[in-house]
Amino acid sequence: MFTKKYIFETKKTRAKRIAESTFFILIALFISFSLLCVYLPIYAEKQNEVSEQAFFKRSPDLIAVFTGDTGRIDFTFKKAEKNPSSRIFITGVYAKNNLEILLKKQGKNISIDEYLEQESHHIELDYLARNTIENSLATLNYIKTLPATQKILIISSDYHIFRISKIMNALKDQNSEIEFYYESIPMDYTKLNNIQKLAKEVYKFVKASTFLFFWDREGVNL
Repeated sequence: MFTKKYIFETKKTRAKRIAESTFFILIALFISFSLLCVYLPIYAEKQNEVSEQAFFKRSPDLIAVFTGDTGRIDFTFKKAEKNPSSRIFITGVYAKNNLEILLKKQGKNISIDEYLEQESHHIELDYLARNTIENSLATLNYIKTLPATQKILIISSDYHIFRISKIMNALKDQNSEIEFYYESIPMDYTKLNNIQKLAKEVYKFVKASTFLFFWDREGVNL
C-alpha cells in the first residue's frame, strides 16, 4: 500500500500516495472499532444464555464479581441469594470498604448484622486488584484455595465480559478442569455515558490483548 507507484516519484505523488494509504487505513480501523463496539454486548448476551443453561439445575461453585462500575455488586448479592451454596469472591474492592459497608450501599432489606452472621463466612473480598488482569489473577489464585471448585460464574457489565473471557482463557492453566461462565449486567446504550464506556472498552481490549501477546507466563505463580 505504501510502495512506490512510479520509478521516479515526485514529492507530490509520494505525498498523495501516503495520504491515500493513510485514509484507507483509518477507514479500516474505524470499521473494525465500530464492529467491535457492536459485538461486545452481543457476545455478553450469548454468554448469559450459556450460563443460564449451565446453572439451570445447579449453583456455581464460586461467583466472582469484577468491580469497577455501578450495579455489579448489587447484582452479585441478588445472584448469591438465589444460590446460597455458592461462595462469593469480590475482587477490586476499594481499600476503605468492607463487607458491612458494601451491604449498606446496596440497601439490603434484611438486617446487616443478620446477613453478616449468616453469609459472611463464604464471602471473600480482594483489595489488591486494580485492573481486569489483576482481577483475573486474584480470582485464579483464590480458586487455588478451593480444591473442589470447578464451575465458576464471573459477573460484570456486558461491555466488559469479552475482555474478561479472553484474559481468563489466556491466564488459566490449560490442563485445568475448571470451567468459567459469564453473566453480565445489560447497559442502556441510548445513554451517552454508556456509549463512551463501550468505546473505551474497545481501547482497553486492544491494550490488554497486546499485553497478553508479549506476556511471559513463566515465573508467575498461579
